[in-house]
Amino acid sequence: MDESLTFDEKFDALGEYYEMKSPNEIRNFLKDNTGIFVLLDEVKPYLKQSFRNNQYSLEMVYDPECESCSHLVLRIYVSSKRFQNGVSEEIEYVRKNLRPFRRQYGVLSEFAIQAGVKNV
Repeated sequence: MDESLTFDEKFDALGEYYEMKSPNEIRNFLKDNTGIFVLLDEVKPYLKQSFRNNQYSLEMVYDPECESCSHLVLRIYVSSKRFQNGVSEEIEYVRKNLRPFRRQYGVLSEFAIQAGVKNV
């Protein structure tokens, strides 16, 4: 990700690739977790490789028992057939390749990648 970009420019660029559910909440969360921008940029080649022609959505997830335990989820929407036939191995491949970046940028529990079923 281009480090010369402002926060607003980085955030706006996310909307070109990812659908955002509750964009204001995501914006506020990313202000305190800017390392996630790098992960969202680094994950793109893996999405293109393993999940071409799928939807990618950014969604906030909240733990009702822990106010500070919210995190951002990149949900990859696939067909129900693909979901039932083992998409988890491909998701794990993507996660594995992001681990060095997660450590480098201090993004651990604040960001997750999960599969979802596409509504057709």
